Amino acid sequence: MAQVRVFNLGYDPETGIGELLHTTTVRHAFGMIRREVADPVELTMLGDRIVPTALELTRELSGAWVEGAGQRSVGFSYRAVHERDHWSCAYCSRSVSKTPACEALLATVDHILPSSRGGPSSWTNLVSACKECNNRKADRTPEEAGMHVRVEPYDPARSYRIAGHSEGLPILAPR
Repeated sequence: MAQVRVFNLGYDPETGIGELLHTTTVRHAFGMIRREVADPVELTMLGDRIVPTALELTRELSGAWVEGAGQRSVGFSYRAVHERDHWSCAYCSRSVSKTPACEALLATVDHILPSSRGGPSSWTNLVSACKECNNRKADRTPEEAGMHVRVEPYDPARSYRIAGHSEGLPILAPR
């Protein structure tokens, strides 16, 4: 089944510049058009039917709403942090696991700015860490512990959306 790209208000079909929010099915796209939530901006022939390939929302969707209005981003979990960091320790770069060969390589999640000092549990303050490095860092910042964060933590939902790759967002199975 064909996928339809859904853009925020302000999409320019001539240049292709606009904020891609997500992709959807043709059936859902027709429902969005019928409810006047979106307008078709690109059409194509699919068999004997004309179907939309791109929609533009009729109202601008603010970034705060897309990101959860100050709450956690879509798909946020400790497992998702490990997935984002490719199951590698942000401090020593060793592979971590839920079932490691040795206890030191147990996958943990570390707050760069410790939560006891007001550090939030957010994409940009959490990194994957092995148990050994997490214990060594303890309740200190990496600088205070003499450690270096080898990766720059980022919000994958935001970076995928800005790059126009929302179809590549990680899909996590419900627990």
